[in-house]
Amino acid sequence: MSGAVTLHIGALALPGLSEAEAARAARAFEAELAALLERHGLPPGIRPADLERIDLGRLPVGAGTPEAMGRELARALLRRLGP
Repeated sequence: MSGAVTLHIGALALPGLSEAEAARAARAFEAELAALLERHGLPPGIRPADLERIDLGRLPVGAGTPEAMGRELARALLRRLGP
């Protein structure tokens, strides 16, 4: 990636999870998103300003651990942004 991206996640709503599970999912989401951005950068045509607020809406997430849910949400975010 040619430039640095600073990411701050203000809120990640994960209904149905306990506070501890939501924290685990959020950490996995943040780690996966950082790794994907480091590896691939932002999708073509997306500017950092486009990311000020993103509502992913309802995303299908398979059953699994909170960590798996967080990783899948990060991948879904980038798919939504992509071409």
